[in-house]
Amino acid sequence: MEDDDLTRLLQQHASRHPASEGLRAKVRTQMTLQAAAQDRPPVRPRWRERFAALARIHPAFAGAGGLAAGIALTLAVMLIAPRLTPDGPVPDDLVAAHVRALQVGPLYEVASSDRHTVKPWFQGRLDYAPTVLDAPALRDQGFTLLGGRVQALQGRPTAVLAYQVRLHKIDLYQWPAERRSAPERLQRRGFNLVRWSDDAMQLWAVSDVDGAELERFAAAWRTAAAAH
Repeated sequence: MEDDDLTRLLQQHASRHPASEGLRAKVRTQMTLQAAAQDRPPVRPRWRERFAALARIHPAFAGAGGLAAGIALTLAVMLIAPRLTPDGPVPDDLVAAHVRALQVGPLYEVASSDRHTVKPWFQGRLDYAPTVLDAPALRDQGFTLLGGRVQALQGRPTAVLAYQVRLHKIDLYQWPAERRSAPERLQRRGFNLVRWSDDAMQLWAVSDVDGAELERFAAAWRTAAAAH
């Protein structure tokens, strides 16, 4: 669908209402996150206009106009926020995001070692529910949950959990997965990464801790998730 087609659908069928300041702020925040998280502009200039148009649409749709607007919104999200895949530039992007969080922050936007505090914080900020664990299988091995944040990754808001072991920080990124995969260790620019996926989520652990210890973290996570 071309930009002009989307504009025409919005003009002809979408019910429009003034957006609350809270909604406008959320749109501005997401655009700022995307621009700050990527070296290349994540949104084409004309799509910025589409964001502004979508921000003026009330969440409640009705009748045929609501259906058309819903289709337009879905197509817009698909075009603006491509799906994340475990290949390509993802490892480099994750390391860059991890370093940026360590240097300028935030390492976490919700600070808590309690998953019952961290998990609800993601509600309304993502279109999926990430798994949050602070189980004994992690704590007993020295891995402490610090909190969570939303990180723009390849133009898509992504859940990140921050853990600590001694003086080392571990970022655990996760997003929906379609299939299970065994753990795999990688290295980029001196940082270690371990990736795996369960029946629901693709997970990437990133840290400057040595590779064997990061694999131990991943194993403890999987143990805790299996018992969850």
